[in-house]
This record gives sequence, structure tokens and C-alpha cells, in this order.
Amino acid sequence: MKNNTLRIVILVIALGCLILGYYYYLSHRGTTTDKNEATTQTTEMQKVLEKDFTKEYPETPRSVIKWYNRIIALYYNEDTTDSDVEALCDQAMMLMDADLLQVNPRDTYITNVKADIADYAQHERKIMTMEVCSTADVEYKTIDNRDYAYVLVYYFLKEGSNFQKTYQKYALRKDDGGKWKIIAMELTDANGDPVSNTN
Repeated sequence: MKNNTLRIVILVIALGCLILGYYYYLSHRGTTTDKNEATTQTTEMQKVLEKDFTKEYPETPRSVIKWYNRIIALYYNEDTTDSDVEALCDQAMMLMDADLLQVNPRDTYITNVKADIADYAQHERKIMTMEVCSTADVEYKTIDNRDYAYVLVYYFLKEGSNFQKTYQKYALRKDDGGKWKIIAMELTDANGDPVSNTN
């Protein structure tokens, strides 16, 4: 009789432990999964800011401009803080030629970017689409024994309820380390010809 009672008590305790253990597992499984997902999903901002251009520099003129445009998209289309903008500017400047940086130092560049961001916000302007020309359409030239490349980008913008297309041609120059760096940019038409500012 005592043996039967003891067996029932042990069985009840074992079942209770199993039920508590299973409940604990179910209640903590969701938070562990959520934490893992949160740490594995990085935002576009994180991806761009964590890119180390000193170790993994884009190999082609087109890929340089694609990275530059990813930065631009974050300037204008994200809710960025001042420190985010400054960090993004530092990333953009890693893609620029030394001659461009000399005439456009960090403080000036950051001030100009912040002014552009404010202008975009005031006019409710947003970049909807950016398309970099195909690899076959990148133009290459050699001038004074230096290699240059020209990349055309198409931007589709929304301003309030209106839409517009713009084109920009980027000139890149290969530096002494063999890296393509942005040296200039200008507004153009769809053919890559400069847009005249005169009426």
C-alpha cells in the first residue's frame, strides 16, 4: 500500500516537472527566436555604415557609383540623425578622388548635404528609383596617362504629387592604388550630354 502511494506521488511530481518544463520551453522559445532574428536582420543603414572600403573597395566604376547611390538614398529617404548623416558623408568621401576632396573638405561637404536634405524635406522630394547604366554603357578614356570612366545614372523623383526624371553623369579616375574614385558629377540629359542652365 505504501509502495503504491509512493509511486503515485513520484509520478505526479514527475508529470508536474514535465508540464512546468514544457511551459517554460514554450514561453521562452518565442523571445529567443525574436532575439536571433533581430540580431541577424541588419538594416540598409547598418550595411552601408559597416562597409569597410579600406578592405573591400568596389572593383569597377559602376559598383563605386552603386555604393554612392545607396548612401544618397539613405540621406534623403530615411529618418537620419545628424550623426547618421555625418557617418554617411564619411562613407561617401571614401569613394571620392583626392582632388575632389581638396575642393570639398569634410565640413563643407557635410554642411552641403544637410542643406540638401532640408531642401528635399521642404519640397517633399523623394528619390523613388535610381538606375545605374549597364556595364556596357560605361565610357572609358585615357587623359594625360590617367584612366577615367563615365557612368550615367537615372533618377526618378517625386516632389509633392509631381514626378520628374533627372540624369547625372559621374566621372571617375583611377588612383595610384588602382581604385576608381569619383572626381566630378554633372546633370545631363538622357544621352549623357550636359544640361544647359541658360534659357
